[in-house]
Amino acid sequence: MKEKTSVRTTTPTLRRILVKCGAQAKDYGSCVASKVPAVERDMCSKEFLALRNCMQSVV
Repeated sequence: MKEKTSVRTTTPTLRRILVKCGAQAKDYGSCVASKVPAVERDMCSKEFLALRNCMQSVV
C-alpha cells in the first residue's frame, strides 16, 4: 500500500523545485503558450525534457 505524503514534506520539495527549475518551467510554458490553439503532442518536447530532468534532479 502506498504511504500518504504529508503536506509538510511536500511543501519544501515543491518550493525547491520552483526555485531551482523556474527557468525551465518558464521556457516550457512559453513554448506551449506560443502554440495555442494548435498544441500537439511533443511540440515542446525539448523544453519538457529539460524541465523534467531538472525536477527529477531536485527530488
